Amino acid sequence: MNVKKRTPPIKLLQTEALLQRLTPPNHPKRPLIEKDFRKRKAGYQGEKTVDYHVSFLTDKKYMIFSDLRLPLAPDHFQIDCLLVTPCYSLLIEIKNIAGTLTIDPEFNQLSQYYKGVETGYPDPIIQATRQKIFLQKWFFNNKLPCPPIEFLVAFSNPATILKMAPGHKRIPPYDKMIHAQNIVSEISKLNNRFTREVTDLKKVKRLLLNQHQPPYPKILSTYQLTEADLTKGVQCERCSHIMIRKIGTWLCPNCHHLSRTAHVKAIEDYFFLIEPTITNQKLRDFLHLSSAKTAAEILKSLPLTKSGSTKGTIYTK
Repeated sequence: MNVKKRTPPIKLLQTEALLQRLTPPNHPKRPLIEKDFRKRKAGYQGEKTVDYHVSFLTDKKYMIFSDLRLPLAPDHFQIDCLLVTPCYSLLIEIKNIAGTLTIDPEFNQLSQYYKGVETGYPDPIIQATRQKIFLQKWFFNNKLPCPPIEFLVAFSNPATILKMAPGHKRIPPYDKMIHAQNIVSEISKLNNRFTREVTDLKKVKRLLLNQHQPPYPKILSTYQLTEADLTKGVQCERCSHIMIRKIGTWLCPNCHHLSRTAHVKAIEDYFFLIEPTITNQKLRDFLHLSSAKTAAEILKSLPLTKSGSTKGTIYTK
């Protein structure tokens, strides 16, 4: 049962919005941001590949949580995919890396050889082991019986070649590095190993969903940008030109496209790029509106949480 379905990562959506509004078109940071966007998009596609294989687990004894971010002092920890059953829990760390991958346990390093270039990555087994420890602490902090916790490192690209460094064999824990299409068979093995029920599924489900805290990174700070690097205004849905407000409608002076809802996307961009709260004044500044009344009507029409009154009213996504 898919309890928490995967949605596009916030950083992917932020990067997409940033590329659409970054100015000028030849901004020196654009190549780096485009590269990061492609990487994040590929990573998301890889995660969805794993979701496809996990979707075959239709028995009600399985609870599947995708992209969880849970509090653990002093910060949070993130899980790509968590499978909770009455008898055990399984962490799945998802990797979308192409080429030939060689794991070296002696140096705790993963080496990628792809298109003639060799690149080093941290040992994913170390990373997954750390996530396992964090999840154990989460169960303890919430006064829950801690079930056996296992992990897998799943490589989403079926063409990826996995190898051990010379002189090393694929012994535990490195046998937990698998291709995504083998996930279900590995889970079948775990079902045979763990048969004693220790987990209250309803209680764990409630706590995981209630404590999940989506990240909200400051994307402008990530690239050392400011609002001055952004094109403000309502962008035309057809040609991306800045639209003007005409009697309750947005008009594109370039292609003459008309829209009553083009501002919705612009406000989403504001939340992605600037901050998750907005005021009447900030809305007018970002949408190039002169009328506080028009801005108030737009804010009222949106599914936002309102706090405060008069000029101090704040709207939260």
